[in-house]
Amino acid sequence: MTHGLVTKKRAVPRHHRLGYRVPEFLLRLWQKSVEDEVFFMAGAIAFNVLIALVPLLILGIGLTGFVLSARFGDPTDAILALVADNLPQAGEGVALVEAFRAPVSSLVERRTGFTVFGALFLVWVSTRLVATLRIALREIFDLGRQRGVLMGKLFDIQAVLIGVSLLTLNLGVTVAFEATMDYGIGLIGVDGSAFSIIERLLGHGLALGSIWTLFLIAYRYLPARRIPWRTAWVAATFSALVHEALKWGFSWYVTEIADYGSAFGNLATVAVLFFWIYYGSIVFILGGEVAQVYTMRKASRAGVMSFEAGP
Repeated sequence: MTHGLVTKKRAVPRHHRLGYRVPEFLLRLWQKSVEDEVFFMAGAIAFNVLIALVPLLILGIGLTGFVLSARFGDPTDAILALVADNLPQAGEGVALVEAFRAPVSSLVERRTGFTVFGALFLVWVSTRLVATLRIALREIFDLGRQRGVLMGKLFDIQAVLIGVSLLTLNLGVTVAFEATMDYGIGLIGVDGSAFSIIERLLGHGLALGSIWTLFLIAYRYLPARRIPWRTAWVAATFSALVHEALKWGFSWYVTEIADYGSAFGNLATVAVLFFWIYYGSIVFILGGEVAQVYTMRKASRAGVMSFEAGP
């Protein structure tokens, strides 16, 4: 006697459905962001970025001037181009890039006056930013391990020196890239409009690659315990893409809607710069939060770890 077989379609578990996973991920992200006090950490990072910005620029410009001036001439325009790639477009009465021109030109001209003592002082001041970033990442990635006061300060100094070297390398690549582009375009005879499009596309690609690399190194190496590469990749990719999207959105808001000139007067440029650094700090923190929630969810499904029970 033959019995008919009735096949039933296996029901997809609820936690595998996209309609459940996305809201659940966003809920976990919200809970962790509130727990880690994202906006407070962003304010601390933004404050220390403002403090460390000048010393880092001085060190980077000084090294770049020594290395590049003999071969490529005055690196001021290349430095300003690099700054412009990481800043939003400004509206009327706000000149972010031009605000850096005078101090950058002055630093390039006086780079030979830098002393070892002055460089050490600038490095010491810049360690505040690294310390703030590693403490924030310790909270974001739920790390209990710490380096201690002395080892932490030594690590901060090492990180600043590496960061300045990477900044110098980035500036050098930018100057060499522009020189190569000018030579190549002149050699093949591309007209001005085509050259402008090519230069713009390559410039955006170089800026995105630079900021992605910076994020990746920060997420991977600043915490006291190395986080997995997958987690660092997720965090860096999210932060780099959101940073670029935020730059375009903030540019549109500043140029089309906001009127910082009437609200802040002569301080409009400073206000826009501060807001941009603050929003960029939030993006940096959210990148880590997104990657940590992603990693914890995968580990939870594998039975390695689990979230605390939500409400």
